[in-house]
Amino acid sequence: MWAQSDSGQSGKTSDANTLTGCLRRHDDQYILTEDDGTAHRLSGAAKKLGHQLEREIEVTGKPGTISEDFTSAGGASTVIEREVFQVKTVKRVADSCR
Repeated sequence: MWAQSDSGQSGKTSDANTLTGCLRRHDDQYILTEDDGTAHRLSGAAKKLGHQLEREIEVTGKPGTISEDFTSAGGASTVIEREVFQVKTVKRVADSCR
């Protein structure tokens, strides 16, 4: 589930979405969890995200996918596509998660 931003500007469309929630790290991935429990795997802006762990943040960006290759040497190809939220901007909302 992706949260659509509403800029309040009529007649102007934007490809950017906004998500707000608590930032955590799990298995070398940044995860943003919204107040309703919806979790989003984040991609991009690692330098900006690293300083915001365990804080409530707002990110803008757009939904996308990444491919992860789990193929073992000599084994059959095992590539998994995962949904991610491609982060463009990061803004701190609170110094700690709710």
